[in-house]
Amino acid sequence: MQKRVLITDVDNTLFDWQDIWYQTFSAMMDTVLDISGVDPETLYAEASVIHQKYGTSEYSHLLEELPSLRARYGDDILTVMTPAIDAFRETRRRVLALYPTVADTLAALKEKGVRIAAFTESKAFYTNYRFRKLGLDGLVDVLYSPEDHSVPEETVATRHYDADSYAFKHTVHHYTPEGEVKPNPDILLDIVKDLGASIDEVVYVGDNPLKDVFMAQQAGITDVHAAYGSSQHKPEYELLRKVTHWTPEMVERERTALKPGSVIPSHVLTENFAQILPLFEMS
Repeated sequence: MQKRVLITDVDNTLFDWQDIWYQTFSAMMDTVLDISGVDPETLYAEASVIHQKYGTSEYSHLLEELPSLRARYGDDILTVMTPAIDAFRETRRRVLALYPTVADTLAALKEKGVRIAAFTESKAFYTNYRFRKLGLDGLVDVLYSPEDHSVPEETVATRHYDADSYAFKHTVHHYTPEGEVKPNPDILLDIVKDLGASIDEVVYVGDNPLKDVFMAQQAGITDVHAAYGSSQHKPEYELLRKVTHWTPEMVERERTALKPGSVIPSHVLTENFAQILPLFEMS
């Protein structure tokens, strides 16, 4: 059957999330350490606790809740740490970019009438920001992500722009069930149903053999491994491991879930995202 729907993973499939996270987080924390003199391992351990509390390694109010900084600066944390926040934002402006060929490929698929959806485990606010800044609003028809974690009550009041500035203009944003994570073939099948498609019409692409390839195979959907995005960068991965929102139990569960080589992708993108285009050619 002709493929007419693409469901794509987001992080490390459309852009290098791991590198973006590493560059921005390390720029911020290096400045925090320079200003505060706190022991790095202490600060990273505190960050991990907070990230686990909110279920994300991107919690935007991290500095305000780090116990070591609260003990030193109290309610003046944000004032003292302005250089660290500036370092984060400047680095984000510099490194936030799609992988090569992603934008052109999505545009070409839309031109062919392919419906495009994205399915991510990253929280709504952070994914929304990247979609808007990367020009994915409109290239992707529907985004499926978890809702946001709870935030301090003053957050909405202190945002710099009105609510419309944070909203998509074209992409429709739906939320996945609370607490559900990949690999969950039932959620993937629900997405297919929501899109009004049959599984034979769908291609699913992602970088993670377990969370993406295995999930698609369990759902009976044509699977594609974005191998170009699945390598673990050493310094990036080591820092992420120190402050991750994943609990030790979650890490161990993924490590032991599948033996190396036990998942054989049906299709592999070795070079770039554009290699997916032949799957949507008329047969």
